[in-house]
Amino acid sequence: MNNLDTIAVYALCYSMVFVATWIGSRNKSNRLFYANGESASSPGTLLGLHFAGIFWLGLVPSPFFKQAGINLLPVNGLPSFLWICCFIIAFISTVLTGTKAARNIHIRRSSTSVLPDKWMAFYFPVRVVFLAAYEFFFRGILLFGLAEVYGVITAILISTALTVLLHVFTSKKEMLGCVPFGIVLGVLCISSNAVWPAVILHISLSLSYEIPPVNHFFTRLKPGK
Repeated sequence: MNNLDTIAVYALCYSMVFVATWIGSRNKSNRLFYANGESASSPGTLLGLHFAGIFWLGLVPSPFFKQAGINLLPVNGLPSFLWICCFIIAFISTVLTGTKAARNIHIRRSSTSVLPDKWMAFYFPVRVVFLAAYEFFFRGILLFGLAEVYGVITAILISTALTVLLHVFTSKKEMLGCVPFGIVLGVLCISSNAVWPAVILHISLSLSYEIPPVNHFFTRLKPGK
């Protein structure tokens, strides 16, 4: 992390994703469904935002991820029983949080955009890859790189702060929720020397939040159903 070229690459990747997120918010297309029940105004922009994230957070910094020697999956045996218990608690809490938030979304029948079935089938695989790239960057090379220089606590706080800033275009509630979520992910990743805990938990949160309203949209509200 003390290499200026490496820091410049990280800063560029983060900046480009920040700009892409800003563009998505300007077009009201950085979320599949918003808390007020509106769907993304431009499905194409929403997918473009995800592809930008995959490129800048996954593909561009991937050489640094390999050089850091961080495990994608556990390779040194199973984690301790205590760690497994903590992860299970975090997983259940994450799914419950996402499901509870999804119940508060009341999709409007007057939603201006109708999401095609084929587009939706394409969206979720892209969404999963995006979230994996997101965590590889923030809870992978960035977190572990900072930990080597500034220590674990500072690394977790900085990586969490950067994710909070990336959510500045969403609601204050979501920004605040990123704080405990980011800290938990950082602790789990550092303690296991792997990124997979963050990937699993973030994907679980996203799917538990998005699938219920999508199911409701296609089974009850979509024209022609």
